[in-house]
Amino acid sequence: MNGMEHAEVGRKPAVREGRLWKKEVPVPRRLQNCLFLGLALLGTLALAAPSRAERAPCPNAGTVAVRDDGQRFVFMGEDPEEDGLCVVRVGENTRRLLFGFWAPLGPDIFEARTALWRLLLGEPGTVVTIREHVVTDSWVETWERGAEEEVALANGSRRAIRLERQMRLHGPTGFRASVSYWIDADTGVVLRATHKHVDGMKLPYRDIAITHLDTRG
Repeated sequence: MNGMEHAEVGRKPAVREGRLWKKEVPVPRRLQNCLFLGLALLGTLALAAPSRAERAPCPNAGTVAVRDDGQRFVFMGEDPEEDGLCVVRVGENTRRLLFGFWAPLGPDIFEARTALWRLLLGEPGTVVTIREHVVTDSWVETWERGAEEEVALANGSRRAIRLERQMRLHGPTGFRASVSYWIDADTGVVLRATHKHVDGMKLPYRDIAITHLDTRG
């Protein structure tokens, strides 16, 4: 794939065969009702995503990541009912996130799944865009895949893929923000995430720093 490829996902993306490209029945979206909750989840969870084409979209079941405040995240594999959704147990709660780092804004996640999978399988410089439109609000987020970097944990350094995300909501309560992710190149667990508020409504993001990663399962 061309390293500078820009993949913009519209309302009717091409359908490919395979588990990650299945066609879903369109469902009415509720972006305005789900946006705040979905984005807030991104700041509270340790995450997982594929960084190599030959690896499954979720870490192996039993992988455990420990955040700098002691919170444990136990990865339980892929949701058998929905391609690409990673099941994560956080304390007494269970979360389902697309590739472990994107909180679905509604029941139809086909467009985001297509774009993010293309990003994760791309080369450094690959860019994808996800768009949502509801009534007077317009949501746009652009992702770019960066190069590999070293991330230091308490139990050793890990190779990580950097992803840069730019988000913008146009509307009465609009905002702009950006997030940088460092995804473990071997397991797909997000080791670090930093958030930056640019303008408009300020969301309750929490930066993520993983200190220990146990891949023994």
